[in-house]
Amino acid sequence: MLSRRGFTLTELLVALALGGIVATAIGRVLIHTHRLAQRLAQRIELNHNLRSAVAILPVDLRELDATDPAGSDIIDMTVSSLRYKAMRGFYMTCLPASGSRVSLDTAAMGSRPLDPEYDSLLIFSDGQTLLAGDDRWVHVDLTAATLGRNCPGGAPSLDATIRPGLAGPDSVLAGSPVRSFEVTQVRRYADAAGVTWVGARRFSKVTGWTALQPVAGPLGPGGLRFTYFAREGAPTRDPARVARIGIMVTGRTSLPVWLGSGKPRYLADSLATQVALRNNR
Repeated sequence: MLSRRGFTLTELLVALALGGIVATAIGRVLIHTHRLAQRLAQRIELNHNLRSAVAILPVDLRELDATDPAGSDIIDMTVSSLRYKAMRGFYMTCLPASGSRVSLDTAAMGSRPLDPEYDSLLIFSDGQTLLAGDDRWVHVDLTAATLGRNCPGGAPSLDATIRPGLAGPDSVLAGSPVRSFEVTQVRRYADAAGVTWVGARRFSKVTGWTALQPVAGPLGPGGLRFTYFAREGAPTRDPARVARIGIMVTGRTSLPVWLGSGKPRYLADSLATQVALRNNR
């Protein structure tokens, strides 16, 4: 006689119940692990964005000179916006300069080549060589920049056409420093989706302001905040008296994260720094 082995209905139900309990527990562990990993990833991204913002923003600001008698490099300043002359290059004249053309040595330092659409120049005028009190930086508009061979001995030159022209051939000597700058604005702005960012744009002498490009973000409550201090440490609203600029960036995560209870929420954090301006520390 053959014997048939198998499971009773009760045993099957118990096995299914135990399997369901184990599967539910494993599912909860996986969900919790996923949420924890997402929260850690968002926290790392938030910290990276904050560090990037406070590292990038001071780069231009360190080069600003608020004490220039011809006008502060800070053009306009508010709590959430800063418009300024951003230095882009450093050159040396290879010949004494006068009139509307300046010949520059092609060995230059800077973030990019001269661009007449955006750039203007600061040319150091020595005045009388035995006196320091009449030295100054002459502000001129750059209208063209072409390569030539006008440096001594027919060496390569970068010939800049400027306006207004320089008066007095003895005031700009060979070897005088020349700095190029463009007008830049950094400010807080909201995109079409209502998300807030740190944005930057530059001014074209042909078409006006370029579109804002995101520099850091998204931002949390407060977003971007500038504070301006005079040399003695007191807050100031005068661009000519600014010696230090405080920068505070409040960022948030790009996605809401689960914090253990309730609905997922955005994480937010802040990072602050200060930068001293050139010639006014």
